[in-house]
Amino acid sequence: MTIQNDMMGAIRAVVADEVAKTLGRQVELLEQIARYLGVAPSRAPALKRASAAAALKREVAKVPAAKVKSPAPKRRGRPRKVSAEVAPGASSQESAASPFKAGQQVRYKQGRGSFTAQVTSINEKAGTVTLARDSDGKQVARPFAKVEAA
Repeated sequence: MTIQNDMMGAIRAVVADEVAKTLGRQVELLEQIARYLGVAPSRAPALKRASAAAALKREVAKVPAAKVKSPAPKRRGRPRKVSAEVAPGASSQESAASPFKAGQQVRYKQGRGSFTAQVTSINEKAGTVTLARDSDGKQVARPFAKVEAA
């Protein structure tokens, strides 16, 4: 029974310290207003900020340094992209099976339109093809996903 009483007393003391720390200045002001109006405060005077700070230092001193964890830093902005690196064996298989060949006739999407073109070169590492547009001969590089066989 005494352990429970000690625990309740400790909890009450911690709660009182936290309330005093949080509302210390407001309670002081309310007490000053009560004295000015001539009304006696109904409870004991509030703890000063210095004593609340001292109580906090005592609480921190009780906790071993190994148990105190610093909070993780907050991250702001967009999360970083995770680079999708492929295993060396898998990349060699992909390079062997290129979806296009030089000189092949293809169609590709650009903006709202679709154009016919001829494949001039293939960059398998970047996943792009360089095309020569049939209508005006302009060279364009497009990703594999935007190009289809004609």
